Amino acid sequence: MNRKTPSDPATDILGMDGIRRHLRQVSGFCRELVKRHPLYFFAGMLACMLASGILAFTVMRTDEPHALPAFPKPPASGAGGAITGIIDTYAALNEVTALQDTIAHIIEKDTLDATDSIRLTEALRRFEQIQQSIMNHKNNDTAP
Repeated sequence: MNRKTPSDPATDILGMDGIRRHLRQVSGFCRELVKRHPLYFFAGMLACMLASGILAFTVMRTDEPHALPAFPKPPASGAGGAITGIIDTYAALNEVTALQDTIAHIIEKDTLDATDSIRLTEALRRFEQIQQSIMNHKNNDTAP
């Protein structure tokens, strides 16, 4: 009474064998067609490429210039001002170091001429300007 029916699910999963056989037949037909009439297919391919190029540069063209998207500004926080202040302080420190080197070079000379005194005066004046700008920046940060 209990009889087993043989089945092999690996051979026919959802009818895939029929689909594969049909695809093989279609690909064989297309291959034979291309072998019989290669010039027509080559001309058709070139016509499609030409039509694509014409459409791309005429019908599908937009007159609007492409611009970069505008990104939203970051939310207002104290970090932006702090970073700007750090960068400004770093630039001021680099300039002060260069001015100190210039002043030390002028002072080390045995004889000074008119250009040395002008350079020394300008370096000291710029040093005072940097000090005043840093002090003004600190006063603005502490004010409510």
